[in-house]
Amino acid sequence: MKYTGPQITTLLRENLRVPVGRHLYAVLGAYAQLEQFERETLCQMTLPDGRKCPQALNLNRALMDRLGDADLRSLVRSEAKRPQAVQRRLNLELDALLAGCLEHEPFLALKQIELVFAYQLDLQTLRARASNQNHILLLLPGEVRGDHVTLFTEAGARFQRELPGQLIAENHLWELADAAIA
Repeated sequence: MKYTGPQITTLLRENLRVPVGRHLYAVLGAYAQLEQFERETLCQMTLPDGRKCPQALNLNRALMDRLGDADLRSLVRSEAKRPQAVQRRLNLELDALLAGCLEHEPFLALKQIELVFAYQLDLQTLRARASNQNHILLLLPGEVRGDHVTLFTEAGARFQRELPGQLIAENHLWELADAAIA
């Protein structure tokens, strides 16, 4: 089922009131839809405690910023010879980044997560960090196709990925309606 932006934020706010359990959510849509949702709807949402929703974090940029220039150059040089070492390092950085962000703010919205899929990072890290009082919202470029979610649908077929079925509960997965977001 597809939802408007305000419908999604209403459902999200209801879920943010639940203190225990798994709290990994996703909004699906085209890149332009997700950008519009973030800019016009998500930023207007208030959290259950009355504070404004924090800005979505560009995960690609945040991961690269954590590495630093010299470290990044070293990883790029060794990637072809040691891809598992690069993947392991990025997994550690992803977990540390999420832990650090959620330490200060129990709600985290993430956008631009292509590196997670490009390097086949452990998606269970997101699920594990989104538990009890911590909530994570993923803004995912993709759509529901039959009984699964296809990501990066605007890219060529070889770049498309399938979201693991058990990662996000069905009632925590919302697809933006084609029409207006507001």
